[in-house]
Amino acid sequence: MRSKSIIFPILSIVFAAAVFAVAWIYFRFISGTDADEEPVKNYSRYYAMITDDYKSSFWQYVWKGAGEAAEDKDAYVELFGSNLSYDYSTEELMEMAIAAKVDGIMVYGSGQEELAGLINEAVEKGIPVVTMYSDIPETGRCSYVGVSGYNIGLEYGRQILSAKNEMQRLAGDMEEEPKASYSVTVLVEEKKPLYDQNVILSGIKDSLEREEAEEEFIIRTVPVDNSNPFSVEEAVRDIFMGEEVPDIMVCLSELDTTCAYQAVIDFNLVGAVYILGYYNSEKILNAISRSVVYSSLAVDTQELGRYCVEAMDEYISTGNTSQYFTADVTIIDRNNVSEYINKEEPYEK
Repeated sequence: MRSKSIIFPILSIVFAAAVFAVAWIYFRFISGTDADEEPVKNYSRYYAMITDDYKSSFWQYVWKGAGEAAEDKDAYVELFGSNLSYDYSTEELMEMAIAAKVDGIMVYGSGQEELAGLINEAVEKGIPVVTMYSDIPETGRCSYVGVSGYNIGLEYGRQILSAKNEMQRLAGDMEEEPKASYSVTVLVEEKKPLYDQNVILSGIKDSLEREEAEEEFIIRTVPVDNSNPFSVEEAVRDIFMGEEVPDIMVCLSELDTTCAYQAVIDFNLVGAVYILGYYNSEKILNAISRSVVYSSLAVDTQELGRYCVEAMDEYISTGNTSQYFTADVTIIDRNNVSEYINKEEPYEK
């Protein structure tokens, strides 16, 4: 028994060492080419982009923007994990990037304590880190690139008012009495920092107060586990199977939006529940054009990616950079959705 207790830790150490060795060789020298091929181009800097879901169109477009900006600066951005057969966690990919001794790391700041420690470890080893879309300010990261949560809240507040006005107009057309108040459910990410989402909620409430309409709405938040689609689907279905179905549902992620509009169709609630979505994936755009989704807030993802590279390049070149870069957001609805449909897809590797 004692020999087994010794063997297992040794095997674990050997396995971990093998993973990091392979990662270092793969990412540092091969960088997406076959082992017997020469890289197409040598770059002066090599950056790792690490996200919680590299397959999502949101992060694909962020990567595209970063890649285009990097080309102008003789740098290359690798979407870490996209060439591996196994889906590693953000923390595992961070460990690989550190072991690979990349020139810089751009990482989605999920707010996990372990990730904060890894960011500090990278910085201590001379690898600058830029957090993307969600920040971990208490770390040694050199810059944060994202969107203004408060401005997002203001935009959602305006859309809530717009949806209410349409519901009142439709009630008038049918000679029905308009509601005295409207229920609004906001899906909040369970694992995202509470502060980030409270800022969005503050923006929503301030937007309603500016129009002196806050008393017309009953707002509640529902925490959702966004780690997999099944948990989101279950949470949304529970809402629609409850006693009080909301008049308006605010979704703060692409996944929430997709699950919400599918549930609206399944429960035959199209037109009864107004979905205010997030992002401009092909599915969401088609849902807007069919009036299943009322509107969606889209982040300028390519601008976000470009800012990541600019922040990294400036810091490496000068030792200083801006603490915050903010990407633009746009509302997409039935009036302008045609401008976004059939937009160029992010390139594939």
